[in-house]
Amino acid sequence: MKRTSISVRIWFILGLFSLGLLINSYLETTNTRNAVQSCYEDNVQHIVDAAKGIIQHYHSRYLAGELTEEEAKRLALEAISAISYDNGNYIFMGDNEGISISNGMKELVGTNILGMQDPTGLPLVRNLYEVAVSGGGFVDYQWPDTENKSELLPKTSYADYFEPWQWTIGSGLNIESLRQDLHVIQEASWINLVLVMLSVGLLVLFFIRRVNFQVKSVVETIRKLAGGQGDLRERLPISGGAEISDVATSYNLLVAKLENMAEQVHREGDRFLTAMQRMQPQSDITLMEKPEQLTLDHLQSMISQICNQAEALEHAHENLKEMAEQDPATGLLSQQAFNLRTAERIAALDPNTPNTLVILAFDQEALTHQTLTERVSMAAGVLRHGLPDHVLACHVAGKGFVYWCSYTDASEGMRLAMSLQQQMSLGVDGEREQTVSVGMSAVLGGGKSYELMFSEAERALIRAQKEGGNRVYEY
Repeated sequence: MKRTSISVRIWFILGLFSLGLLINSYLETTNTRNAVQSCYEDNVQHIVDAAKGIIQHYHSRYLAGELTEEEAKRLALEAISAISYDNGNYIFMGDNEGISISNGMKELVGTNILGMQDPTGLPLVRNLYEVAVSGGGFVDYQWPDTENKSELLPKTSYADYFEPWQWTIGSGLNIESLRQDLHVIQEASWINLVLVMLSVGLLVLFFIRRVNFQVKSVVETIRKLAGGQGDLRERLPISGGAEISDVATSYNLLVAKLENMAEQVHREGDRFLTAMQRMQPQSDITLMEKPEQLTLDHLQSMISQICNQAEALEHAHENLKEMAEQDPATGLLSQQAFNLRTAERIAALDPNTPNTLVILAFDQEALTHQTLTERVSMAAGVLRHGLPDHVLACHVAGKGFVYWCSYTDASEGMRLAMSLQQQMSLGVDGEREQTVSVGMSAVLGGGKSYELMFSEAERALIRAQKEGGNRVYEY
């Protein structure tokens, strides 16, 4: 049901409404049938009461001596036999022995009808006599249809009793007239039902078509926007129902913000790319053109272009940073970069990680400038090839070389320092050519600051130099 469209839901509601109308019409028709039948029964009772009144009139004249009893009975029978109503309906009467004394079916007059039964075997005449004697009432029975004798129809007759002459007076409902009236009522009810359903259906159809048009317009616009093709400058009309207007208003606010964002990205992107052009005049950077339609695809393209240029700028920055941190004479880190990186790594060390700071120095007093330059270059080459990649190293003018390294084993620091000292002291022919002294400061984790470790390594170096050089001392 959650995925069902609005039109289907509305038609479903209309279907429920129509079903309710059908049930209501059926109940109303049933109630109307009962009410009409009740009216017919009241009319029959009134007719019988009127006939009884006629008999009472003639009986009163007999009691007054105006008529003999036989004349009174004859005149009463003549008057009642002449009564006809509802297109042939009549009043029947019988005496206390069950002899028919007045009947619309003349062939039954003078015959004993007390044993007459309906097609189902119900003794309807006896039942009529019994209810008449008990004060009057209705008897229900079955009677063949006048047009189709094989079809039985429910029928009701009313009977009353005139005690002075022991006559039973009765009359039945006119079933044909009742059926015609009920047919007219039912036909009018169904016609009204159809007219109501058609009217409501047409109104619902008009409403659904209007709502669907508005909803599809909004959905199509949002689908274009989501697909990156919708123009951020276009706005939805604020029309239709309250809900559709709210959706359109919210959409317009959204695209207005997206448009402002796209315009800002375009402006800032142009500023950024212009700055990039000034920084890199030889590059093929082109400024972004403002399109006729400002779409999300164009916004994404602008952001992608800016990101690509920012990435290129980041690479250039890294290259410049690397060039700025490198000493061009030795290929090692500059002293400033070495100090900064070493301090950062010491601060981030695990407390149980061994690490050492080492200073390597050779005698420089008797060397010419050219020879000193060659020795520095050679020593730098030894460090570049002899130190692991993660080791930080630099050249300190007038002092020597400094490197810092962390290990998994504390003894590794001493072994590496002694190996480098031996390599740096050898000449081209493999013989000892210069005096190289080494001072070390070792510690577990970041227990010592970089400045303290450098100071300790300097003191260890001075001690090694004072004792003749070519020594590796740890503070």
